[in-house]
Amino acid sequence: MFKTLHRRKFLATAALGAALAVGTSGISHAQSGEKVTLKIANSQWLDALRGKNLWAAVQKYQAVAPNVTLEQEAIPSAEFADKLTTEMGAGQGPDIAIMQEGLFYAMADAGFLVDISKAAAGVTLNKTNDNGMIDGTRYGIAWQRAAYALIYNKPVLDAAGVKVPTTVEELIASSKAASAKTPGVIGFTARHQINDFSGWFMDFQNWAYGYGVNWIDKSGKLTINTPEAVAAVQAFKETYASGIIPIGDSMPTQRTRFKEKHVAFSIDNSGGTLNIASGGALPSLEIGAASMPFKNPGAHQQIFLGVSAHSKHPEEAIKFLSWLVSKPGQQALRDASGPDALATDVPVTDAFAAANPWAPAFAKLGETSRSTLIPGYEVETAQIMRFVMQAVEKVILSNADPKAALAEAQLAVDKQF
Repeated sequence: MFKTLHRRKFLATAALGAALAVGTSGISHAQSGEKVTLKIANSQWLDALRGKNLWAAVQKYQAVAPNVTLEQEAIPSAEFADKLTTEMGAGQGPDIAIMQEGLFYAMADAGFLVDISKAAAGVTLNKTNDNGMIDGTRYGIAWQRAAYALIYNKPVLDAAGVKVPTTVEELIASSKAASAKTPGVIGFTARHQINDFSGWFMDFQNWAYGYGVNWIDKSGKLTINTPEAVAAVQAFKETYASGIIPIGDSMPTQRTRFKEKHVAFSIDNSGGTLNIASGGALPSLEIGAASMPFKNPGAHQQIFLGVSAHSKHPEEAIKFLSWLVSKPGQQALRDASGPDALATDVPVTDAFAAANPWAPAFAKLGETSRSTLIPGYEVETAQIMRFVMQAVEKVILSNADPKAALAEAQLAVDKQF
């Protein structure tokens, strides 16, 4: 069971709950002839090829509910949280939002999401939905869970005669060897800029977890400057300083370079890897995936669907979610989601695994991966991690001592929390 959010009580009103109860009390789509438009917000609609496939999957609902028209709200990932927060705060925004776990918690905590328990009635949901339950109420249903792995370009590694690294030291050495053997090849790609904070802090959790960081002690106290955290930051500093990362490149640019056969290694999630494997010069068959070069398991990005408290059609939105977690809905989504874990245990197809041999590694790593959120501080995780990532930035840009930088971050966290 997940801890109760401790900043505010949820604000969804009894009146809204009553309206939902009436709206979902067995009225079929055929009985309800009202024409309804449901707007669904998601950054993934903008993904090359994958976005098109995901949208085609959800649009299959319109054959089941011909009175419903689905409409995209496509927002770039870097702008998604700010735009959605602004819209919701103004009483506007989409009917359904597809959100990273941290934003989902913030939306629920602010009272911007409604109880969608009816959507899961009679469905066996898997563990990817656990954090969708908050204070005993279901506010979210899993859209996708994307675990992280070390991915690599097989021909580039073969040309350099290097093995898949199992330590950071080996990663640096193999990356340099790959670049030296094949001119124009970048050794390793990774987020490394504070202007991409939301993506960077989630990616960095792999380094932190990999070195044994928990961010809290047994009593639930926030612990930022532990020896494990110092070791993680030191390892990232050495990787950054080694020259194997394309400094200044955004993650979309780095993924494009991977698509174009210009990268040896990257730490990326399954969704990002599917993006790389789709429609680029690098065939999916030539992409490999393995455990990250750390001793301990890494992280995953969990994405939830939630229904807005401002929706004019919450009952229809919940009916859509009911279809999405049904066998037809999950199969439609599986065909478009590649290796990502879904809300129910619908397996990756044999055909997909054969065409994308890197996919099974992600499924295996997802069995032990951890949420990017800090237990007990789900709503505040982004605020806490901003202090951490500012410390990391100070270390890699100013050559600050990791222990001293994290000690400063600890003081700032203690002061605010």
